[in-house]
Amino acid sequence: MTDEVEQGPDANEIRRHAKRMLTELEYRKRYRRIDYYRPNQKQLEFHNLIASEKMFRAGNQLGKTHCVGAQMAFDALGSYPSWYRGRRFETPPPIERPFDFLGWVASTTSTTTRDGAQTKLLGDVRQEDGLGTGMIPLDHIVGRPTMARGISDFCDSVTLLRENGGRALIRFKTFEMDRKAFQGESVDAAWLDEDPGDDSVYGECLARLTATRGQIVFSATPTLGTTPVRKRFKEHLSGTAEVLMTIDDCVASRGGHIPDEDVPVIVARYKANERATRAYGADATGEGAVFEIPEDAIKHSRDPATFPWYWPWLWAVDFSHGGMSAQAHPFAAVLGCWDRDADCIYIVHAIRMRQALPVMHVAAVKQHVCWDAPVAWPHDGGHTGFESTETFAATYKRLGLNMRGTHATFPRGGFNFESGITEIEQRLATGRLKIASHLAEIFDEYRGYHRVNGLVHKVDDDLLSAIRVLCMDIRYAKALAPERAGIGFRRPDTSTVAKNVDFNLFTGEAF
Repeated sequence: MTDEVEQGPDANEIRRHAKRMLTELEYRKRYRRIDYYRPNQKQLEFHNLIASEKMFRAGNQLGKTHCVGAQMAFDALGSYPSWYRGRRFETPPPIERPFDFLGWVASTTSTTTRDGAQTKLLGDVRQEDGLGTGMIPLDHIVGRPTMARGISDFCDSVTLLRENGGRALIRFKTFEMDRKAFQGESVDAAWLDEDPGDDSVYGECLARLTATRGQIVFSATPTLGTTPVRKRFKEHLSGTAEVLMTIDDCVASRGGHIPDEDVPVIVARYKANERATRAYGADATGEGAVFEIPEDAIKHSRDPATFPWYWPWLWAVDFSHGGMSAQAHPFAAVLGCWDRDADCIYIVHAIRMRQALPVMHVAAVKQHVCWDAPVAWPHDGGHTGFESTETFAATYKRLGLNMRGTHATFPRGGFNFESGITEIEQRLATGRLKIASHLAEIFDEYRGYHRVNGLVHKVDDDLLSAIRVLCMDIRYAKALAPERAGIGFRRPDTSTVAKNVDFNLFTGEAF
């Protein structure tokens, strides 16, 4: 076996040829694509995360690899656009090393790494003059990439010129490699494109970041369900953060690349049991979803200002447990309005907060014009918490919310969990429960809600739990004063009832 290392295409030669043949504008568009990158709202949210482990979860072909490729290019070059507010790697870590920045890029196989992350960063090295057409500009690629032995067109590593004049090295790997391939050197940033399945590779990457205090960026469509790596982000372990991007976030009307009218066609291409994952980035549900009613059938876009003033309103909450810890159960609240005649509940607002105290939960509720509607709460609200002898429900009442006097029950009594699930399911199936289309966090929970061994897997179900409580106690919803402006409580001006009365017929208070 020869010790000679196979070399890839020569960046210097491509530069010379391109600058002879192309105008300056043509050159920039082909070999400086990063200058033309404009993230959509969700991509921008991901870039601006500063967590040491950050995940970009999205459906297929929505732009997650494009986004995370841009992130790796920013970090490797130490050059960031003016809009960037995330973590920066502009100076080398305080360790002895021939490079200012060392990054790893890995995916499931050599083919997926080459055709995905490698091409996104370097361009297609199989094409003539293709090197440099990715997110890393040709002018920053030093010489020839080193190619991996025995794998066609798969790069082993590439050296880059950083913005500050230093050097960066990026190594390309696969999850198929032995675990030892992910050992031995300190790394500034590791990009895992798709889920490695088990946590051995991920654990090795974490270990390589210790000396540099580096960062893992993780992009995936969670087709494997809740793997050990995915579980880290679902449980919100300390140092982790994620952004979810669905097909609805990528439509042209929101600044995305997908024509709005193409969305139904794209979604219809996927098998029914895969649509939630491949179009909306939901975790694959294993045994099957709890709810199978299509999302489009339960969404509503009705403006609450059009609701009749006499429709009653009700909040419902799912209490937080664990205080400010990263693993704490989140606080969740939903606001519903009830059309009594049709027995239809419209969910119009949702709040989910992690690592926040009750006073912050209450402040979030009070930001809504309907903050003083009655609040339904689950049976565990009668327990003591927050390191005091005061019950959860009493704490929120003391802080100013209009808490119901007792926990939520069905009209005939009881609060059985499966009965609550059945109530939601029946309402969804008959069109008597509608959820505002902009409440993305509810729909994320809805897509991932599934059973394991016949039982509902109660993880990331906080808003759905609040909806279950609301459905149980909806009979206690109250109409708010009709003169309340801003959300449809005012009676039509054409009414002559009590036209000249100078006090509120409903409260007895003077206007």
